Amino acid sequence: MNISFRQLQVFLAVYEAGSFTVAANGLHISQSAASKMVAELENQLGMTLFERTTRTVVPNDAAREFFEFAQDVTATMATAKRSITELITLERGKVSVAASPLMHYGLLAGPIASYRQRYPGIDFEIHECSTDETLDRVRSGVVDIGFCATDSEISGLEATVAIEDAMYAIVDDAHPLARRRSIRAAELLPYNYISLRDSYSIRRTLDQIFARTPLRFENHIEVGSLTAALGFARQGAGFLIVPGYAADIAQQWGMRRIAISDLASFRHRISLIRRRTTRLSVAARHWLAVLPQSFPLLK
Repeated sequence: MNISFRQLQVFLAVYEAGSFTVAANGLHISQSAASKMVAELENQLGMTLFERTTRTVVPNDAAREFFEFAQDVTATMATAKRSITELITLERGKVSVAASPLMHYGLLAGPIASYRQRYPGIDFEIHECSTDETLDRVRSGVVDIGFCATDSEISGLEATVAIEDAMYAIVDDAHPLARRRSIRAAELLPYNYISLRDSYSIRRTLDQIFARTPLRFENHIEVGSLTAALGFARQGAGFLIVPGYAADIAQQWGMRRIAISDLASFRHRISLIRRRTTRLSVAARHWLAVLPQSFPLLK
């Protein structure tokens, strides 16, 4: 069996696009070339991978089984390609990191800026993503490293806790609770609650916390990013509950952070995410080695 890297690339593109034409355009090859490479791959495997009609290409069970293996190989090759183009002396290299926009702002900008002062030849490619997007980009090899909260073990990925944050209520400066340093969660019930959609780990953490209490908050405003949620809170539209790093940002932006005494034992855990079976590039491995200086839990 002599399966080529290019065949795997074409297979993955067709699988994800559901179309030879769309996949071929994305890879800058002809539709006939894409079709030929998939046919050659099927011949080498001894099985068909797609059900073809005049308009659609539908993956069959064999394709779904093969997809994860093909993804593993291409991700590993992509990492290897990055690694061999770098110098061991770290005069040149690139690290790609995925996390939410505010996580980059509040947690990662400092460590990355400090690292680049010491190693100016190392570039960083920043991906601003939701939790689910972060996991997908690490899994597919698009990025070297991700930071997000995970509530369960994820196949093929390794998660190491980097930060444990308490949760805080955030209100604008004119809110009735703004002068309080600490409250009980039930004191928030009369006020408008601003929540994130469940594609964000903060929302999932809060859902888990509230599932263990009798508290039930009605979502008055539901948003798709933490930046938007803080913007609504700053304008007096309601309160939100966030981990410490986001509460620090809220204070910088003129809002008030309030400790929630009966939720003090709960923690929002942010993990460093990497592929379990992939060897990282030289630059990424070196950055990981110095990260415990910023995140002691990684030691």
